[in-house]
Amino acid sequence: MTPRVASAQATLSGRVTDGSGTPIPGANVYVKDSDRGGATGEDGRYRLSSIAPGTHTVVVSAVGFRTVEKRLTLEAGTEQRWNVSLRATVLQRDEVVVTGTMRETYVKESPVKVSVVGTERLQQGKTSANLMDLIGSVSGLSTQLNCGVCGTNAIRVNGVEGANTAVLIDGMPIMGALASVYGLNGISPSIIDQVEVIKGPQSTLYGTQALGGVVNILTKDPANTPTISADVYGTSTREGSINLAASPEIGRFKGFVSGNAVRMENYVDENDDGFADQAKRSRLALFGKGTLTGVNGEERLNVAAKLYAEDRTGGPPTFTDDLRGSDEVYGESIYTRRAELLTEYRPSGLDERLRLRGALTYHNQDSYYGPEHYVGTQKIAFGQATWSQSVTEGLDLLMGASARYDMYDDNTPATTVADRRFIPGVFGQGEFSLGDVTVLGGLRFDHHDEHGVVTAPRLSAKYSPSDHTTFRTSAGTGFRVVNVFTEDHAALTGSREVVFEEDLDPERSRSVTASVEHILPFGTNPLTVSVDGFYTRFANKIIPNYDQNPELIVYENLDGVSVTRGFSVRVDQNFTTLPISYDASMTLSDVYTEEDGERQAVTYAPDYMGNVGLSYNINAIGATVEYTGSLTGPKRMPDLYVETYGRDRWSPMFTTHDLKLTKEFLGVNGPSGVGVDAYLTVENLFDYTQGSPLVGQDDPFGRQDDTVFDTIYTWGPMVGRTVSLGVRMTLR
Repeated sequence: MTPRVASAQATLSGRVTDGSGTPIPGANVYVKDSDRGGATGEDGRYRLSSIAPGTHTVVVSAVGFRTVEKRLTLEAGTEQRWNVSLRATVLQRDEVVVTGTMRETYVKESPVKVSVVGTERLQQGKTSANLMDLIGSVSGLSTQLNCGVCGTNAIRVNGVEGANTAVLIDGMPIMGALASVYGLNGISPSIIDQVEVIKGPQSTLYGTQALGGVVNILTKDPANTPTISADVYGTSTREGSINLAASPEIGRFKGFVSGNAVRMENYVDENDDGFADQAKRSRLALFGKGTLTGVNGEERLNVAAKLYAEDRTGGPPTFTDDLRGSDEVYGESIYTRRAELLTEYRPSGLDERLRLRGALTYHNQDSYYGPEHYVGTQKIAFGQATWSQSVTEGLDLLMGASARYDMYDDNTPATTVADRRFIPGVFGQGEFSLGDVTVLGGLRFDHHDEHGVVTAPRLSAKYSPSDHTTFRTSAGTGFRVVNVFTEDHAALTGSREVVFEEDLDPERSRSVTASVEHILPFGTNPLTVSVDGFYTRFANKIIPNYDQNPELIVYENLDGVSVTRGFSVRVDQNFTTLPISYDASMTLSDVYTEEDGERQAVTYAPDYMGNVGLSYNINAIGATVEYTGSLTGPKRMPDLYVETYGRDRWSPMFTTHDLKLTKEFLGVNGPSGVGVDAYLTVENLFDYTQGSPLVGQDDPFGRQDDTVFDTIYTWGPMVGRTVSLGVRMTLR
């Protein structure tokens, strides 16, 4: 047989809309008998290339719409167009996900509850080139500002501290503890296809760091990106951003390259504390991804690389980078440099059952916090091999082995020599389906030099008595080795001394989650209701004590337990009679420690959180109006700030509101293939801010007796109303 060459492949493209002609973004289009597939863009357009010629079944699905399948005959060397109009239905979610079971499946079929958030929902009502500014719109997720001067932040899942969340890039655990301080701020939404979130234990598949949950950031597939795109915006705070991207294609190779530059050098001090409300920053991020397909169009090799450089400066108006390390003018200056290389290889002839993955990362942070100089470097090498095997109808096995090498070094007394860790591991899981019931069991073994073999079991189950209702439950354990200086920004900033009362033991956790999802028809306007419960119990929890001594931050293992428990409710609905969609969620949580019979709320964990998003398409003028709102409940603040500086023990409840208008001036589906739209965003619409996050700012070097300078009395927005104006161009 003569093998087909790349030039003999076929291409399928088109547009997916609803009954009124409104584009459906995020709809899944895939060729059933191959691995070719992708999601539609904001304009509902899709393009699948490198499809083997012949007759195929093509499937189109979207949340709230009836799935369409059609047999199409595709000819070699041609591009065939197929436009699809979907009808509303009450079927469950059909997004393709990979996080929950490490193999591609559908949301409705996964025994593990996975929340899928596309870039359209992430950017609903907001404008930002920083993922961390957007992730708080996801139900149960929040960002905690850890420094009111330099602006570092972390992701919390159901109130659990950010260090307990495993952040993955394309399924790879390469975001080390040092990167979690500033590296997450360098991920631009322009390179993201979707974000998958699992709340609860996931250590069996993703290592012992995933105690609280997993956030998997999936980058764009080069086969489904525009030929050229550009996005430029400016804000009323004088932040400017430009993003350029292109998708070259040479034979069986398809690529996606993107560059993002952000600059904000404006000094703003609306709370009059003498320090900038928002750190100045200059950022450059470059991203490239390439896919090499086999002779029949199947994916064989994926390679992605990312370079990220950022300089940020915070402090009084007289502080500049020329004063780094000054003992006269307190300021914080952080230089971050990061590089990532990720690859996946699928050998031919094995029906893609074997997958080999690898990653290399380098992260360097050169910082001054006042006169304190902190230099940290972290290097990670990660490799993983997985084999999936269908044993019988209804029984699938997944087996794998991984190895992680982690080198961390800094100039603090805690690291007199570089910390080097080699962690090999093996894992396996079996998924069994019988009728309406699916059970997933798994076990992982990791070896740590200091702690020996660590096991991480998990068990998940799903019961779907009908297409409208699904019950899920999961249980598992977690294990985490802590590095205080990389995970807790308070250990570096301010004027307080860090003290370790003992050698810190690893944190351990046991978690249980349960959920029910039900779809109410409401005619042709299906309403999905989800209720989730969660419970995590930590042992050896490491919690900083800010109150034992006003001049110290004391770290030690908790002798008792730390518990995170609660539940969340989420509803979302797509109207077909009107071009409106909305979603809303509320999470109530109880996060506390119990030691020597005394129970106390954990600082900075909100009692409740809520989110709402609304989108309305004005088809007559080609415009879209989007609204997002958030509700944050009270957080307990450190006692020191209450007793010494008279600050409130509990932060107040507050809300924020954002509004975005997007107007299409030129449709990408026109004869020119060029799309142009403009957008106007007003964030923090009612100009709500928390006031100063600083204590002791009149003596930032702590030279006076009984004074402490800290930057972490943070609980709410630091920046008031912000207006953004941008233009986006796309060429197919």
